[in-house]
Amino acid sequence: MPLIDKTELTTKFKAKSHYEFPRALQTISLTVTHPQHGNVATLEALRIVRNACRGEFYDIMDAESDELLQLSTMLFDKHGRVHPWIVQPGARSGSGCWGRELDEGMLISLPDITVKEEFRGQGIGSWALTRFLESEHIAAQDKVICWPAPTGIRDHAAFETAKTRLTSFFRKHNFRRIGRTQFFGYSPKADHPSRGISADEDAAIADAQMAEPVDIDPEEAQTRFPLHAAIVNDSGDQIAAKIQALYDADPTIIHALDVGGCSPLHVAAQVKNLVAVRKLLEWDMTADLTRVATSTGVTPLEALETSMRSSRSFAETLLGQWPGYASEELTIQYLLKQRMGQVVDANLDSYIAKSKYGCTCGSCGGGWMSPRMRFHLNCQAALSRDMMPDFYDSFKRGQPADVGYLFDNASSYIPRHLYPSYYISFYKGYRDVFNAAYLLLETTDELLSANAIQRFLSRDSTFYFNKGGCIEYAFDAITAIAKEQSVEFGDGTHEETFGDDEKWVALPKCVNDIEFDLVRRMLGLSSAERWGPYDYGCEEDEFGGMDDDSEDDDF
Repeated sequence: MPLIDKTELTTKFKAKSHYEFPRALQTISLTVTHPQHGNVATLEALRIVRNACRGEFYDIMDAESDELLQLSTMLFDKHGRVHPWIVQPGARSGSGCWGRELDEGMLISLPDITVKEEFRGQGIGSWALTRFLESEHIAAQDKVICWPAPTGIRDHAAFETAKTRLTSFFRKHNFRRIGRTQFFGYSPKADHPSRGISADEDAAIADAQMAEPVDIDPEEAQTRFPLHAAIVNDSGDQIAAKIQALYDADPTIIHALDVGGCSPLHVAAQVKNLVAVRKLLEWDMTADLTRVATSTGVTPLEALETSMRSSRSFAETLLGQWPGYASEELTIQYLLKQRMGQVVDANLDSYIAKSKYGCTCGSCGGGWMSPRMRFHLNCQAALSRDMMPDFYDSFKRGQPADVGYLFDNASSYIPRHLYPSYYISFYKGYRDVFNAAYLLLETTDELLSANAIQRFLSRDSTFYFNKGGCIEYAFDAITAIAKEQSVEFGDGTHEETFGDDEKWVALPKCVNDIEFDLVRRMLGLSSAERWGPYDYGCEEDEFGGMDDDSEDDDF
């Protein structure tokens, strides 16, 4: 084996925009070269720009590779924000060294480091990885993520040995497990909490605590685990009596574990059987509430919340809209949290109202309008009402305006069939709707709605409404432009402008801060209808969309 003097090694980096998703993905390659032996090692990575995914984070990851799909779904939600169970105290947070900083910066997926076989065992892989982690391609806010999984090894024992060696390699370079997943993360910051966790103290993967799943015939399952089967098959009021009868015959049955290590409470929570959960909680369920040694590695509460998220994702993806969490599942969530000693509202009805649309800040109006969303929409309404008068001079007396030459964002959200009525009086009436929305958001705590802003409208709006204008066109403009100016879906203009604003900084963060589609639906903007922008000069295609020749820019 030729010995390599690492002081003679040189590196060459190459960054290239992805051919299919140039804004969202960028490949980074590192080639290590020796003057005598040529290329001795390579490193391949993929930079992921989450805010360039424009709401298609999962889709883009899925299109790229199965590994990236697993990374995205196991660690992040559909917007690329870290799952709460990764960062909140609990069994699935592992060492607890990772927090909301996972939402910041770029993600760098590190799928491959290859050293030519004849040069292995000399630390060249470590040398290459160190150069990569210290390079200009890794910014302070970025997170490098890897999945130590050797390839091309069929023998199970050999695979496990190689996997252990690879895991140790990455831990030596300050990679630490994210939660209890198979993924490891690296932060360039020397003071990051992960740097305070030694390799020996790093968390184990959840599989180590999980019960092995066992296939079992349904009839056998019903015979061996009658309480579990009854909970799955009967969600009516009569299930309480069945549980009591089974308990009377054998009190230990309420804690019995099925082949997957799940207690009856786990099953009741997962299938959202409220009557069963209420009944089981009449007894001491302390051990069952915190048990994670199941085939899924979750507590009953986590099993419920996983099922709730799955139902929401299904509704949003396949049905086009999500009606909010059902009161039954929120009641179960409330009861489990209450029994576990977690802080919840004293009043169940209040908890359901606040949590129906997934609020995590406790301050969402109606459970869906977060303080930051309200601030953002208020800014957009104010900007439109302030800027629209600048275009009054573009109108000629007694003539409708040529909308294509106004160049204001608001006009793009007026349907074309109203263009013959686009006189200055129509335009001023349209502006009056933005003003009314601003006044409500700025001076009251009321929820934004078409009915709520009526009292803020002036006589200026009369011509607008008489000619077919409606409040929803302004709501369409406000929400759509706000979304375009968000970091997650657009160019980040809003955060650039208000990121240091005292009022903005003081507002609590919430998952609903970027739920623009939910807000639009609550404002009456059905996803089944065609909305703006109705760009001037573009032709509607046969499917109701717009044809244009725009192309994405590269990085």
